[in-house]
Parts: sequence; C-alpha cells; structure tokens
Amino acid sequence: MASIKDIAKITGLSLATVSRVFNNSPSVSPKTRSKVLDAAKQLDYHPNQMAAALRSGKSKIIGVIVPEVNNYFFSSIINGIEKKLTDLGYRIIIAQSHESAENEQKALQSFLNLNVDGILMSISKKTTDYALFEKIISDQLPIVFFDRIPKLAEINSVTLDDYKGAYIATEHLIEGGCKHLIHVAGDSKVSIFKKRKKGFLDALAKHKHPVNTYTVSELSSNPKKDLELINTLFQLHPTIDGIFVHGDESSLYLMNLLQSLKISIPKQLKLIGFGNANYSELVQPPLSSIDQRCDEMGAIAATILLKHLTKKQTMPQKEILSPKLIIRQSSAN
Repeated sequence: MASIKDIAKITGLSLATVSRVFNNSPSVSPKTRSKVLDAAKQLDYHPNQMAAALRSGKSKIIGVIVPEVNNYFFSSIINGIEKKLTDLGYRIIIAQSHESAENEQKALQSFLNLNVDGILMSISKKTTDYALFEKIISDQLPIVFFDRIPKLAEINSVTLDDYKGAYIATEHLIEGGCKHLIHVAGDSKVSIFKKRKKGFLDALAKHKHPVNTYTVSELSSNPKKDLELINTLFQLHPTIDGIFVHGDESSLYLMNLLQSLKISIPKQLKLIGFGNANYSELVQPPLSSIDQRCDEMGAIAATILLKHLTKKQTMPQKEILSPKLIIRQSSAN
C-alpha cells in the first residue's frame, strides 16, 4: 500500500511538503499541489482522513440542513456550497428537516456528535426555539444561516431582499397595464413570505392602485379544492388581469389550474412567480419570475463559513442579495 513516503520519493519533495498538500495548507503552490496529487493518483494513494482529523482536531466535514432537497431553490444552494467547499478538501453532509423543527434539532445534534467543523442551514417553517442555535454560537462552532433565518441579532446570514423582489414583480405587472391584481401568498408564519406580501401591497400603494385588489391565502395543493377556489375568485372578480405568486412551483400549479378554466396567459391575465427555477422557461408560456441567485447564495454562505473556520473573521456577517427581474412570455404585453 502506497504512503506519503512513496509520494515524497517520486516527486523529490519533503515529507512535510507532501503532508501540507493533503492538509490543504494555503502555503503550498498550485504547481507543487498538482505534482503531489498527480503522484498520488499514479500510486493509487488515498489519505486516511479519519487519522488526519484526529491529529488536527478538524473533521473537514460541514453539515448542511435544508427543508427539502428536491426543491430547486435549495438544491441550487447546495450546488453553490459544494462548488466552494469540495475543492478545499471539505465534505458536506446534507440533512432535510422536511419543515419539522424536531427533525431539524435531531440533525443538528447528529452534526455535533460527528464533530463537524461548521454548519450551514435554512430553518424550517415551524422553528421557533432558538436555544440550540444560541448554544452552537456560544460554543464558537461556525454556523451560517441562509434564506430563512432565526430572529437572533448576532448571526452570520445570507438572504435575498424578498421585499424588493415582490415589489419589482408587482410593479412590473402594473407597468404592463394590469389594473386588478391578486397575490397568491405563501405561509404567513414564514418571514420571507410576509416580506413578499408586504412588497406586493406597498407597490400597489406607491402606484395608487385601485383598492379592489385581492390576496389569496396559500393554495392547499389539493387540485379539486384549489380549482374551486380559483374558479370562485374569478366568478366574483372577473376583471382580474394580473397575478403575483410567492414561488415558481406554485406558479406552475396555478398556471395549470387557470388553463383548465380556459383562462389565457398572458392574453387575459399576466402571471409572475418568484425563484426563477430552471423549469420556469420550459413551460408554456415561459414563466416570468424573480431570480433568487441561488448558487450565489450558497457560495457566499460557504465563503463566510470559511472565513470563520480560518479565523480570518470573527464578527458576524450579514449579506443581503438583490433580486433580479426575469421577464418571459407569461407577463409579456
């Protein structure tokens, strides 16, 4: 079985230099790193990461918690995190809360038991107890929250300006000639959806929009019930000509409901979502949306974590990303 002594021999480098390569030391030049890794591949050498972790006191493992992995937004954030961390020798372990505070607590405890070097997470819809977060912070284990964050003052976080995103989405519909708008809102207990609703309402107020504007509570995901809800809404208010939806997945669902009611998009009404998921431009008509800059959010969250891991930063850092309006056929004139 090959060892670092064999690598040192064929590369002509010292054992200390070879060791620094496998410990991801920043003092090693790219040329030297490449030389050592090529030799390791040639000898089929694999470092004993567990032994290295015991020697250094670092596991090189980062725990990541998201509500759902099969959600485009969160899977894209994970992609951004992986791109930033894996090349630096870190491995990530992903846990899903499935919107359960209990699952989230169990995942956090598992990460602590595994002696992870840091944690990246978006909290569940039902999380209200922040005691474990506070303990993690007080124990000086680096933790960075993204998208959904706890109401704590001194935390590292990366979020989107959800209020601004909703505001510009609504303004886009108004400027496109919409006179009677509705907002399909998200869960009112989740802060990001509260901000999106406020952005919608403030945009209407700013443009002195007519008061006959309606807000629809979160759809039930029961097609029969939701179809009845939308049908009743249009019977009561047949002049509705613009809809802003809190998320792209719900937008596509609503689009199907509207098409089953023979309501033409964008001829009869304009529709815009939130998220700019990769499938948004593949549907018919292609969906206008607000880009949440998912990959970038993940990369920035990982960068903040790395700064704390390397002690380059000790004070909490908060980053708020600005959303982008993506106009497609569903809201075109």
